[in-house]
Amino acid sequence: MKADLAIINGLLVDSRSIYPGVLYVHEGKVAGVTRDLENQAQKVIDAQGLYILPGAVDGHVHMMDPGYTDREDFTTGTRAAARGGVTTVIDHHRTVPQVFGAAELIEKRNYLENRAVVDFGLLGGLSLTNLKALRGMWEAGALGFKGFTCALHEADALLSGNLMEILDEIRRFDGIALFHCEDDSLLKKKEEQLRKQGRKDPLSVSEWRSPEAEELAVRNLIYAAEKTGARVAVAHTSLPSLVLEQAAARARGISLYTETCAQYLYLTEEDLKAKGPFAKFTPPPRKREEVEKMRWCLAQGLIDMVNSDHCPYPYADKEAGVKDIWQAPFGIPGVETATLILLDLVSRGLLTLPQVAYLRSERPAMIYGLTGQKGTLRLGCDADLILVDLKRKVRFDNAQVVSKCGWTPYHGREVTGDVVMTMVRGKVVMEGGKVTGGPGWGRFVTRRREGDQ
Repeated sequence: MKADLAIINGLLVDSRSIYPGVLYVHEGKVAGVTRDLENQAQKVIDAQGLYILPGAVDGHVHMMDPGYTDREDFTTGTRAAARGGVTTVIDHHRTVPQVFGAAELIEKRNYLENRAVVDFGLLGGLSLTNLKALRGMWEAGALGFKGFTCALHEADALLSGNLMEILDEIRRFDGIALFHCEDDSLLKKKEEQLRKQGRKDPLSVSEWRSPEAEELAVRNLIYAAEKTGARVAVAHTSLPSLVLEQAAARARGISLYTETCAQYLYLTEEDLKAKGPFAKFTPPPRKREEVEKMRWCLAQGLIDMVNSDHCPYPYADKEAGVKDIWQAPFGIPGVETATLILLDLVSRGLLTLPQVAYLRSERPAMIYGLTGQKGTLRLGCDADLILVDLKRKVRFDNAQVVSKCGWTPYHGREVTGDVVMTMVRGKVVMEGGKVTGGPGWGRFVTRRREGDQ
């Protein structure tokens, strides 16, 4: 076999096992695996003491470009992704213009093609008025759609009537939609009460974005998915009870996938109280016992994917909420820390490396139609991979953050386990904590169509 690169002495990781082998890369693809080095390669990387995993496919990022580049731009955001072992990002529609039709999708794709360090896919948005545009976005290469059941981030609240209509349309072309699930009416009533009380403290966020609001919206989505037969994913599930309800729905044959994010496995209500606006996201961090149960759900295989919901804001924007939590926007950076948090759970014995490969790579690639291209180290797949040192300790530090925002909610915390190299289609884009890849290497990816090679 021809090979441009051989990676030797590492342990290869897939969703089922860990095994020794030499991995070969040729023309950006995985060319094969042998027990020992058998073929000449132009370059050899010695991965002694390291694990080789497929690069992460992060299905939930808000890179804000074009339009909100004071928060992030696609180059800084995909640099941060490379640092965190993410080789494909799936960007959401919240840019200027927002992606509510095929023309905007194509315009955004063309705009981003020279700005990405890692590969990228795109989601289209769901609104009250773009029902007839959904199929066009899908055919133009959207990997799925994002909708909200509450008014947030300038998005329409998709209540039951519109939700059923949208899902019925998506089912017709076998699309998939990811939903932010919080009940709009409960949120509005609770916000009114809290403001009347003069509450400005961080924990008012927990009362405002209550478990009940998330529970009601998720249950409504499960009902709608069952009645329409559409494929749906629940974004950033924060409650173990809802993980179990979603698993029960899948057992009934509903095409529903469960996403959570690293913050729901690591940050608690105590962090919201201590960090205030720098831990303000929604759904908010839950009580410690709920976080521990979420980790249990993860270990039991009840969750499909762990994404980042990378949604950065400048430090000053968040700092505005120190005295009045209402003044800070929702959102935290996370694309460069999510994989490391999962590796820390591995180091603690709460998760396994094959589970990390499944949750961060294989499963999201399958859900968004990228199987055969992304998410595994199988023959013919893109050579997107990461080298992991499970013994290396990392102390999160605002000064080391690659994202344009320059801060992390995990500042000062230490984890065990680090990504020491990231490779996209056979090219090293990050090594030793330093991003070496430049904009323009990352390319747009979409589902393979019939007849594609």
